[in-house]
Amino acid sequence: MWQVGSACYETEAGAAAAAASSQVGSVVTHGSTAYVVDVSAIDSAGASITYVFAPIDGGTAMQLVAPYSAQPCGLLSYADGLALGWGVGAAWIGAFCLLTLTRAFRHGDA
Repeated sequence: MWQVGSACYETEAGAAAAAASSQVGSVVTHGSTAYVVDVSAIDSAGASITYVFAPIDGGTAMQLVAPYSAQPCGLLSYADGLALGWGVGAAWIGAFCLLTLTRAFRHGDA
């Protein structure tokens, strides 16, 4: 599984497509010229993305083949949440037990 933003994708190519689609339509400037970003190709292995920069005022578009490295999915799963929940529950039970023992000792001394 590969992560882009807050979503995970089955393949690196899927993650590359998601990352590339977030850039489509944005405007970037280089020098005194503004360009609109588009995507023309994504490598089948998800290793590179081909961006097309079209000048807003007309003219010849430029292409850039940018390497892409997908990041492993680091989102918490159900099992992670369950383990954390049991840990928090155990801490609350431990705190309750200590509070009960402390009260028992205080009332026993009086």
